[in-house]
Amino acid sequence: MEEYAGIKFKTVFARKDSPQDPRIEELIRWCRRFTELGLATGGSGNMSFRSLNGFIVSRTAGHLGLLKADEFVEVLKTDPSRNELTVAGAYEPSSESTMHAAIYEARPEIAAVFHGHHDKILRRGRRLGLPITEREQPYGTPEIVREILQILGQNNFFLIRSHGFVSLGKSMDEAGRTTEAVLASLLSPLSKTHPSS
Repeated sequence: MEEYAGIKFKTVFARKDSPQDPRIEELIRWCRRFTELGLATGGSGNMSFRSLNGFIVSRTAGHLGLLKADEFVEVLKTDPSRNELTVAGAYEPSSESTMHAAIYEARPEIAAVFHGHHDKILRRGRRLGLPITEREQPYGTPEIVREILQILGQNNFFLIRSHGFVSLGKSMDEAGRTTEAVLASLLSPLSKTHPSS
């Protein structure tokens, strides 16, 4: 897995107060669930849900199992031409926020994007029939976003080559349960494929 090197975009703070949304508590529960299941190696990963003004995402360099409510950031606007995100919150947003933004734009029905890291899912994903990006690209860059959009289609679970997985859902529960199902299929020798759409 690529070593963390911080964010690779410019953050513009519209305001520094943390977003107030009761659904953040549900996202925290899923963040902790991912760490409990080993789906966020070393606590790394990033998770978000669609909000009225954009999306709410975990902060950059935050340990998913230890995040508190004030460590989430609302991304209000994304400007790919300037590689710039406008946010509300006390922290920089996840270094992979541009990926979340691109998925929400491409898939209006999606309400949650969960990104984690699990060696077995990455290694055995082909056996499960999971879509995977064609090339390895640095995280948080326009190049990796382009790779993801090429395989996104209607897939709700896919792999980022040599990096991790992304699970999508019309709700946080759907994104989380899809990931749990993929993990369970790894433990079942009879399962050869997993529905990814």
